[in-house]
Amino acid sequence: MTSPDAATLWLAERRERLTENLLAQRPPVFADPGDLHHDLAAWADDLAGGDGRNLILTGPVGTGKTWSVWHAAERAVRAGYEGRVIVCPAARFRRVVAPSTADPAEFERMTAASLLALDDIGSVRLSEWDLDHLAELADARWSAGLPTVLTSNVTDIRGLLGPRISSRLADRALVVELDGPDRRRQQ
Repeated sequence: MTSPDAATLWLAERRERLTENLLAQRPPVFADPGDLHHDLAAWADDLAGGDGRNLILTGPVGTGKTWSVWHAAERAVRAGYEGRVIVCPAARFRRVVAPSTADPAEFERMTAASLLALDDIGSVRLSEWDLDHLAELADARWSAGLPTVLTSNVTDIRGLLGPRISSRLADRALVVELDGPDRRRQQ
């Protein structure tokens, strides 16, 4: 039988490995320290505790939406979340589903990810083809109860994605609008 100290050490080492794996995927530009919005910190803590709600994060360009997604995911993993996290920029999503560059295996990985963040939706024009695949993705994830994060500069998600997709993404979702100046212009 394993002693509590050995089990605690094993769990700490496992969390550290999972955190290192997540941080290895994070682009260096999002590694800057800072304070996570209190609602996003609570969402990450809930995710680690087993309450996997969707998150819709909107706001003007440069207000820290993508930074916040990476730091919320890190917080959740450090607190014990063990699921697979995928952060996928909108342009990459379009390449994964585009007829000429389609990657069905990657699409299935996104569908099955424990936590999927679709970043910067609305920054690229979404064709009917893209929306059809996004609807399939949103429906599969919603049906399976898998949390999905959506970030966008557009606050009218229903107008952007249509009623079916936005309904599934908004179901039990925490909606946070970040505001403020473009953080990149202040550097």
